[in-house]
Amino acid sequence: MLRGVAMTTHYTKKARLFDHFTWKPFRFVQLLIFLILVMLLSPFLNRTPLFTALLTAFFLNVLLVSLSILGVNVRSRWALIGLWLLVPLFDWAALLTGNLHIGMGLTLASNSVRVLLLIICVVLILRYVLTSLEVTLDTIFGAFVAYFLIAFAFSSLFFTCAVVEPASFSVAGLTGAVDIDSLKVQLNYFSFVTIATLGYGDIVPKLPITQMLAILEAVIGQFYMAVVIAWLVSTYARHR
Repeated sequence: MLRGVAMTTHYTKKARLFDHFTWKPFRFVQLLIFLILVMLLSPFLNRTPLFTALLTAFFLNVLLVSLSILGVNVRSRWALIGLWLLVPLFDWAALLTGNLHIGMGLTLASNSVRVLLLIICVVLILRYVLTSLEVTLDTIFGAFVAYFLIAFAFSSLFFTCAVVEPASFSVAGLTGAVDIDSLKVQLNYFSFVTIATLGYGDIVPKLPITQMLAILEAVIGQFYMAVVIAWLVSTYARHR
């Protein structure tokens, strides 16, 4: 019996070592690469089953990495995974339905759940980054991933506003009604332009709610880069 306990302890230690040396250093690196891949492919694969599958895998990756960094209890883990399952269900149902109004409603529901999941993941990642005992490449890449996820969360909020009210945004060069499906990609672009405070002006928020969201995103982006990223990089360099 003692031998069995010793062997179990030995394999448990090996598993922990494997997790520490293999998974931990690359979890946010691979997530950032996956995120950039999704961004680059979105203009070409938008509203296709392949892109829906890619986006589903991406959000599952985000959720699993977020759950791996902190001790989230089992009940909360399954609740969040169940919440994630609603996103692909709504997305596939929106693709398969032939009714425009039902499809728009399903898209709105999927987007709302996605915003909630992104906010939860950002909170978990930032909590991990800001409470880490030492600054490593893992925490720095985690901070960058959280920055990108904040932009995606605002993009989803902008898209929700556009679904509810198509006149929420004015797009340069388009005089008629803007196609909601193509607007999703453009609002991803608008969100990253806003969080980086570039302000090209080719997409303009027209309603007070979208204007206030754009201001809030710009302020968060400036604060994030000036405080969080700068502090992490300087602390890491000082320790090195």
